[in-house]
Amino acid sequence: MSQPAALLVQIHDLVGQLAACELGGLSGGELHALTLGLQREQSRLGVVAAGALAPWESSEVWREGGTLRPELAVGRDVRRDRERVRFELRRARLLALSPCTREAVLAGRLSMDHVDLFVQYATRARLGYFIEHEALLVEQCAALELFDDARRAVQYWAYRADDELGLRRDRPEGSRVYLSRSSATGEADLSGRLGAIDAEVVENELRRLMRDIRLEDRQQGVARTSAQVRAAALVRMAGRSVNTAGPSARPLFEVVVGDETARRLCELASGVVVAPGDLVPHIDTAVMQAFLFDGSSTVVAVSSQRTFRGALRRAIQVRDRRCQHASVCPTPAVDGDVDHRIPAARGGPTSQFNGRCLCWSHNRDAALRDHTSALPERHLTVLDELRCRMRWRYLRDEGEPYTSADIDD
Repeated sequence: MSQPAALLVQIHDLVGQLAACELGGLSGGELHALTLGLQREQSRLGVVAAGALAPWESSEVWREGGTLRPELAVGRDVRRDRERVRFELRRARLLALSPCTREAVLAGRLSMDHVDLFVQYATRARLGYFIEHEALLVEQCAALELFDDARRAVQYWAYRADDELGLRRDRPEGSRVYLSRSSATGEADLSGRLGAIDAEVVENELRRLMRDIRLEDRQQGVARTSAQVRAAALVRMAGRSVNTAGPSARPLFEVVVGDETARRLCELASGVVVAPGDLVPHIDTAVMQAFLFDGSSTVVAVSSQRTFRGALRRAIQVRDRRCQHASVCPTPAVDGDVDHRIPAARGGPTSQFNGRCLCWSHNRDAALRDHTSALPERHLTVLDELRCRMRWRYLRDEGEPYTSADIDD
């Protein structure tokens, strides 16, 4: 028996032994270690399986018996979903060309989810560019604690790749909403899909109205589910659209810009990566706030306020994106508080460097709150202001450096 075959038998026996283990007697720490360890080994085994899948596909041994495609052979003999196997074949081909990714997963620095992310964005047109930048992407993703941040980094890479390669970007598919109303009951079913920019506009307003409605419900002792509050907010939004005395319906875009991404890329406050051209149709009607980042801090002056409000609060939310508790909490910044790292009672300034986003639980529950130090203070300069204005001038200008031809691309 060959060594790989013998090892496979051992794996089979070990899996059987693990399946037969009684887990009820494990302590919380042991169960935690077992669960995370199995997750890591699942990714490592996925890389090993891909290492066998790629040469197996190339050998065409699967053609025996008249099988037309390799995924059909796996689906038949291992009772697998052939569409999933087809994706795993793509993954295996990419891993065969990606030694850094393979090593990172085997070392536990990346998971198989990262590999699938690379498969999604390393399309045939970008494959050569991906191979060239693979090591950099792996290091960048391995340094990020949340997978959502890794996805955002790869999306940025894909936009840059398209610009460097001169690839034409498809326009985002238009938003569409369907309403079907029963003539018998008068009730309506809503369904559809909103594009990234339209979704930003609608979600921002819905979130604001839902917060108002929850406060009203609390005062009146009314209990409603989130879905019911969202529906009430949607109805209130429609009612205000015909009331000229109501609040302005102008959408607010809080846009993140960095030195390396300002040429073609930007990011909405919700974390969605978009091309600047996607925002051009909204410039005349939207309220836009651009935040230029230098490293980990934004260009915002120190405030003498006691609490974080207005532009300072929004800047910190845009910077942090999520709860900054040491547990790496994924709660979006807009759904929490902005509070002092060093309490104001102990002399902590109300500045962007002493502020951070925390979800309500981590901020208001003393037993859960962690302790951290303030970031180094940095003061606003004339050069900072000039750079910020220059980064966004192209969104308002009709000519260079961002033209209508660029938007079509």
